[in-house]
Amino acid sequence: MSIKLLKIALLLVFISCKNIYSQDQKFHTVEKGETLYSISKKYDISIEKIKELNNINNNAISIGQNILIENKSEIEEEKMITSRVEAFASSINEIDESDKYLALHKSADTGTIIFVKNQMNGNIVIVRVIGTLPNTGVNDKIDIRLSNIAFEKLNAKDEVIPVELTYVGKEIK
Repeated sequence: MSIKLLKIALLLVFISCKNIYSQDQKFHTVEKGETLYSISKKYDISIEKIKELNNINNNAISIGQNILIENKSEIEEEKMITSRVEAFASSINEIDESDKYLALHKSADTGTIIFVKNQMNGNIVIVRVIGTLPNTGVNDKIDIRLSNIAFEKLNAKDEVIPVELTYVGKEIK
């Protein structure tokens, strides 16, 4: 009885270890009629990269061969940094009936979440960037424009206010 349990336990450990290590790699099993070219087009990867990942010197592959397509451990992750900057904010000057906290920003990517703190009174609002702030004369001294409801939440006394922006974004090299 205990030997059966030991065998089952070892089998489960082996299967779970295999799954852990195989998650970093993606394979393709070669089927009849496939070439390195057709596989490269299917996965949007260069033939040279397939050859490099699989230590293949020529174009010869065989049916049933497992070809490594992606090795995630080799993929570089983009370095993300938290930015905290002092800036000036204003509201979007159009009639805005939206009840959403949105913003246009000079450099943050669309979709970025930004914490906006009014430096005059400490009020904070969290907004999502929906686009790039146009580089026009009206926006020369403004870094971010907020939807009317977001700007009102900051309880601003002026049309342009000093703010502190905190957000996570890609490192600019």
